[in-house]
Amino acid sequence: MTRPETLLAGVKRHLPRILEQLESIRWQLIGVTHSLPEPPAELEDGADELDAATKLRNTIECVLADEVEPALADLRRALASLGDLEEGQ
Repeated sequence: MTRPETLLAGVKRHLPRILEQLESIRWQLIGVTHSLPEPPAELEDGADELDAATKLRNTIECVLADEVEPALADLRRALASLGDLEEGQ
């Protein structure tokens, strides 16, 4: 059976690569939003829906703000806590 210390050491080595990949995805999504046309300042009279590009931009911005950026922050804290665990042993 593998010891918890060995498992944590493997996680500590692998987690930075995962963080780099997630950060790369974050930047790719930001690039997509910047490649889309700017949303209209306001909806034209009678227009009930946003255009497809604006919907996509809004969706990506929400995913970044609500999911990806908090996940990055949480994973960075988790990685830092692994260092704290080793120091406390």
